[in-house]
Amino acid sequence: MRDAPIGNGTTPDVLRLLNDVDPYGLAPGSPNGAPDDEYSVEAAEIAQHLTTDGAITAERVDGIWLHWFGQPLTAVIGPDATERFVVRLNGLVTPTASSNRSS
Repeated sequence: MRDAPIGNGTTPDVLRLLNDVDPYGLAPGSPNGAPDDEYSVEAAEIAQHLTTDGAITAERVDGIWLHWFGQPLTAVIGPDATERFVVRLNGLVTPTASSNRSS
């Protein structure tokens, strides 16, 4: 699993993070796994919140997961893994220290 932010909060960025987490063990994109875009609908909804709100909470991610799968993501992967996932998601849109410096 990658630790560093990988993009700017777009759906493909979020999808890569979701595929890393792979809540249901579907191995998206692997030869014997689900299609690489298996979690694309959920990724799009998460990305929308990231770009609209500038951040997302574990509660919001749980609400999205509950809507699509009938259970919160926290129930699937646990609270610690969900919090780590949310930190990574927010890292997609959080400016770095170097971009905050005044010239």
